[in-house]
Formats: sequence, C-alpha cells, structure tokens
Amino acid sequence: MFNAAFCFRILAAIVFGGLAALALAPLYLWPLMGLGYGGLFWLVTGSRGWRSAFAFGWGFGLGYFLVGLHWIGHAFMVDAARFAWMMPFALFALAAGLGLFPGLAAALTRRFSPPGIGRLLAFALFWGTTEWLRGSLLTGFPWLLSGHVWAASISSLQAAAYLGASGLGLLAVLAAAAPALILTAPRGRRRIAIGANAVVFFVIALILILSHLRLQGAIVTMHPDVRLRLVQAGIPQADKWRPELRDRHLARYLRLSLGDDATGDRPRFSHLIWPETATPFFLAHDPLRRGAIAQSLPGGTVLITGSPHRADTGNNVRKLHNSILALTDAGATTTVYNKSHLVPFGEYLPLRAVLSRLGLDKFAHGAVDFSPGTGAKVATVENLPPFRPLICYEIIFPREISIPGDGPEPEWLLNVTNDAWFGENFGPLQHLDIARLRAVEFGLPVVRAANTGISAIIDPFGRIMRQLPLATAGVIDGGLPNALPKTLYGRFGDWVFSIFCLLLGGLLLLSYFCCKSRAVARL
Repeated sequence: MFNAAFCFRILAAIVFGGLAALALAPLYLWPLMGLGYGGLFWLVTGSRGWRSAFAFGWGFGLGYFLVGLHWIGHAFMVDAARFAWMMPFALFALAAGLGLFPGLAAALTRRFSPPGIGRLLAFALFWGTTEWLRGSLLTGFPWLLSGHVWAASISSLQAAAYLGASGLGLLAVLAAAAPALILTAPRGRRRIAIGANAVVFFVIALILILSHLRLQGAIVTMHPDVRLRLVQAGIPQADKWRPELRDRHLARYLRLSLGDDATGDRPRFSHLIWPETATPFFLAHDPLRRGAIAQSLPGGTVLITGSPHRADTGNNVRKLHNSILALTDAGATTTVYNKSHLVPFGEYLPLRAVLSRLGLDKFAHGAVDFSPGTGAKVATVENLPPFRPLICYEIIFPREISIPGDGPEPEWLLNVTNDAWFGENFGPLQHLDIARLRAVEFGLPVVRAANTGISAIIDPFGRIMRQLPLATAGVIDGGLPNALPKTLYGRFGDWVFSIFCLLLGGLLLLSYFCCKSRAVARL
C-alpha cells in the first residue's frame, strides 16, 4: 500500500543529506550541517522502528554523496565514447552503496537507544563509528567525512592535532544534531534538552579556544639547504596519454622546470618535483628521454617525479606500478615508492574476470591493471629529510600515514597527484583541504604537486604557503618547512577517537538504565 507520508520523509532525508554535504569543502556552508543532521535526527526519532530509520538514513546518505561526490562524474567524460553511458548508473550506485553506512547508523540509533539524550548520544556514536568503518572496510573511502567541516577556518582546523578527523566528526555531528533534541523533546523534558545542548556547545567552545591558542605564536622554520620547485603542467587528461604528444608534454615540463623564477632570475632549486605520472612513458626504461631530462637538470639537483614503472618479477611476468622515481643529473634512477593503495575502477578493475565480460574496464590508460606496491614506507632521497610518499588519494587515509617499526620517522609528506580527471570542480578543492587536515593531524608539512592543480606547499599548521590555482600551468618555488613536535593524534592516532566512543557508549548505557528505572518507578 502506498504510504505518501513515508515517501515524503524519504525525500526529506535526501534533501537533508544534500544540505549536509554543502557544509563541507569547498563551499563550507557549515550552518547547513545543523539543518541536515538535525533533520535526520528528527526523522529517526519519529520513525516507527529501526527499519524505517534505516530507510531515512539511507536516503540521507544518497543525497549526501550525490551532492558531495557529483564531481566524480567528470571522470566518465574524459573518454566519453567508452564511459559516458555509465556515469548516471555509477554515480547512483556509488551514492546508494555508501548510503548504507548512514542507514546503518540510523538503524542502530533507533534500535539501541532510549528517546531523549540517550538517542542523541547514540546518533553521534553510531555515526562516528560507521564513518570510521567506511574509511576502513574493503579498500576504504574516508572522503567527505563529517569531521572535514572543521577545515572551514584555519583556527578550527587546529583541533585535528588533538582529535583527528574521526574524533572531530563525532563532535561535529553531536553539535549539529543537538538543537533538534530540543524540538523533539516532550514539553516536560525540554529543560533537560536545553541543558544537554549547553554542555555540548561548551565542549565545542573549549576545543575551539584550544585550537585558536595553538595558532598563537605559531612559528615555522625552514630546512636551510632544501629549495623546491614544483611543476604544474596543466595537461588535460584527454591529452595526457596520447602517444604522439609524449615529447610535447615532456618539453612543456622541461620548459616550466627551467624557466625563470618570479623575479626573472634563473631558477635555483635543489629538488624538482613533478606530479603523478608526469612522464607518460616508462622513465626507467626509456634511456633516450631519461638522458634528455638528466642533461637539462642543473648540476647537483634531483628530479622526483611520478611515472608508470614496469617491474620484472621473473618467469616473464611483469607488473605495472604507479610509482615515484628519483632521477639525478647523472641520469641514474631509483624507485622511491610504488603506490600501494590503488583506486578501484580507476587503476584496476575488481573482479576483472566477471566485470570485464559486462563491458566494464578501469579508467586509467592501458589494458593492464596496476599492481600494488609492498606497502607504506618512509623514503629517503639525497639531501632531503625522510618523507612519506603518497600518490593521489592515498593522502585521505590517516591511518596509513604513520608506519610502525624502528625506521626513521617521516618529517614531511609528499603528495603527487593528477586531479585532471575531475576538472574544475569540488573534487580537487576537497582533496587539497584533506591534505591540509593531514598536515595538522601529524604536525608535518605537505608538499603537493598536481598536474592541473592544486599544487601547494602546506606548513604543519595547515596553512598554505604557496599554491597554484586549478587549470593553470606554472611553478612553485619555495622551501621545505620543518616538522613540529609529534601531535597528540600523531602519537596515539584513533585511540583518541576510541576513548570518545567509549565515553559516549558509557553515557548511553547510563541513560538507558535511567530510563528503565523511571519506567519501573511509574509501575
């Protein structure tokens, strides 16, 4: 039987989700977060049971991810003849699949919490834990996290040094949904709801004050002997892999690399950095082009570049890697890093034996899937402090930044990427702000080289020292900031988030038993 009221609420959930997504980068319309999450909390509170709550949460997720991730559709238009037909289906499938996590959070909230404050606590707790799961299960996708809203200002962003993105997300959702508790509370219990709001916003205010104080007197020093030049060539993705344009692309990189600096003087750099797959050929196996690049480098400099890399594993088996290579002015190459966290459907096709029969394929150029590297590593290059290399979206995974073991600690993060897939849209801007968040979480500067933008040097407080805008060609000349002492999040990672979850869980149990005792007293 058609239920018009239920359908209306599903549509309202979708709208609430879309509004919540607009609270994040690049618009940062953060007041909409209260309307979005408050609206979902209202729907869950008024739902008949966990099944309808799941439907509302799923609808919220559908709207949230359709709005927040719509830019992924641009990738389907790079090779429109092959992939354009897939765009609407893929975007809906992605949003619908990711919407299962908000649906799960809403269902668990309705099923395992009493009305009132307990339900608010459960809402924040289950939202936070399901977001953490979204960033961990299968290959993980911690993009568009609610905690990213704290990057709306450089001051509030400093809280990431203490709590990380997951902890900040839990608090953000708690604060966004808290006013709805007043609207949904019975008249006799609105004073309690108002008191709960006062406590929540007192905690938020305290964290904002601590964050602001962290910036006071913030001084960043520079490595004395490191001079960087980042090259952003601005090559459209549709042209990037055309064989007849390889030498033209290389000439553009060399022209930008060797051009005068902003003052009109000859460039003076110790390290030259090109973005992900900047060389659309196998640099390590192309002696002619490799020699031409090496001869162009000023004496004593090193080129660090993204490049596809072919590795021979024996028995005539070759693996293709998305790599970072270092090239000296003498023409010697070393493999700095092979990307380990690959993009499904972008760099490889999951379940290829099945999906290829349905006409599906990966977006990246070539018929062979990329193979993952051996894992995260701290890299060293001549005359540079140790660093954590990150290719493309690897920087969105905070739990993969720290590397356990007795080796050297990274003193900076190198992120080479190619966001040309996504045009001048939300995606590259969101990607940049996630990089800023990583810088603050770990107190490490980020050096970011992107093909079409946004290239930047980011200090360990998340402040952009130099940057190039989207869809432009140019260079960034700058130094390398020193790292800060290890942050709280850098030391303990998501254990801080876990403590918050245990605290909310304890308060939830307390509210459950209080409600139960009141029910017994009425009898």
